[in-house]
Amino acid sequence: MAETTPRVLVVDDERFFREAIREALAEAGIECEALGSGEAGLAAARDPQVGVVVLDVTLPDMSGIDVLRRLHNERPALRVIVLSAHTDQELVLEALRLDASDYLAKPLHDEELVLAVRRALAGFDVESSWQRLRERLQRLETQMLTLAARLEEAEEEPSQAD
Repeated sequence: MAETTPRVLVVDDERFFREAIREALAEAGIECEALGSGEAGLAAARDPQVGVVVLDVTLPDMSGIDVLRRLHNERPALRVIVLSAHTDQELVLEALRLDASDYLAKPLHDEELVLAVRRALAGFDVESSWQRLRERLQRLETQMLTLAARLEEAEEEPSQAD
């Protein structure tokens, strides 16, 4: 099965920041999609190819904290990097308590952004690999239990014939 590189989703209502982030990530060879609302971001994050969300904590249609909560509930392996102005420190602390993987202050520095996204993508890859391994182990355990039950049945059959 061929593995594909996870995509990055940018959710920020400020067009300038969306475009700047998209350009910085594109220059670094990182594929991303940029959206301007929390609802659009939540819908797009359902795509299993999305591995990282760069999320502004202040959005016009809903709180970025609410978006983060919903993302965490729907896709726990997803990595979320929160963006905020320096004046939003309480929101940032709340986002970090809710397991955001990183925090970046606006205005952004391209190198810092790219490093944070690459770290988050690597974390998503590790978590995805662990999840696939857990699923494989679960399937193997189920198969072993089935084989053990069959073996037990086969061992009981001759004694019933005696």
